[in-house]
Amino acid sequence: MTTKKVNKLLIGLLTLVFMLAGCQAKDTLSFLEVAGVPVSQRVYQYFLQNEKASTVSHYMTKYHTTYNEHFWLTKYGSKTPQQFAQDKALRTLKQYIVEDKALVTAGLIKKPLVAFTDLKKADQTGASLSGMAAAQKTHSALMMRLRSQYAKKYRQTITSKQLENFYSQNKDKYWGKPNLVNYQALTFEREKINDLGRFTALVQQVSGKSSDLSTIQNDFASKGFSGTFVMADSSHDKDKYYGNYLRASNSGDVQQGIIFIAWTSNETMSLVRPITVTNGGYYDFSTVKEDVAVKLLERRLNANLAKKAARAVLQVNKAALSKQKLS
Repeated sequence: MTTKKVNKLLIGLLTLVFMLAGCQAKDTLSFLEVAGVPVSQRVYQYFLQNEKASTVSHYMTKYHTTYNEHFWLTKYGSKTPQQFAQDKALRTLKQYIVEDKALVTAGLIKKPLVAFTDLKKADQTGASLSGMAAAQKTHSALMMRLRSQYAKKYRQTITSKQLENFYSQNKDKYWGKPNLVNYQALTFEREKINDLGRFTALVQQVSGKSSDLSTIQNDFASKGFSGTFVMADSSHDKDKYYGNYLRASNSGDVQQGIIFIAWTSNETMSLVRPITVTNGGYYDFSTVKEDVAVKLLERRLNANLAKKAARAVLQVNKAALSKQKLS
């Protein structure tokens, strides 16, 4: 055999060896790949541990389970909580990485999962909920920029008819005006209240009642507590009375005619009595047209990304993945 043929044979053998070694290394070292993006065990643990609280809540609500040392590996229905959390983590990773790839295409980041690059290992699993929250916050801010870019790029592709239809179908969700609430308010200043205990007792007596506040103003004045009475509505009070009412009641429902206590500042307290509630209607299409376009395009982008995420390919080292536990 000539030297030239020997050299060719050696080169061929070396090439084959390197190819086989590369394949073996890939099979051995690869932990998880999502939509062509390698995911380390550390990053996967961020997503897995982030599912812990919601998974516990889900199983306790649906199956009335008890959280103990056997919880994660006990099968309820078709899955164990461990499997349920792993599946959710993988779905979330698919969506996250698809969105990150879109951010790369838009020039907003250099590579997928870059938000996790600087997060330090918090414990042996590499999972840190504060780290996950930081990465998600960064990701969300970048996604807002991406949606803005997308809306500007494709604004001219939206027809007037599409805008009108989208407005009509979604005006309850996006473009409803607040209800107009007319109310009475009786306000007292702390520095003018000499007997706070007696005053508080009087306030408790009228709270929840339906008495007219102008009458109550006279009753309080006769007992030495002077308050300022006003008639106002929710569109002109600059959030002073009615806004406090809604925040304190934790509800958008208004109990007409019922007296409510609203602390308008550290130094003032008001009794508020809603009188009438009128449906606020909707913002006119012409005034929100550009916002309609933005929201329509945002929904279109979200739908496109969701489709890509659903089609994203997972390449999983099942043996390695099965060793990743929730704790």
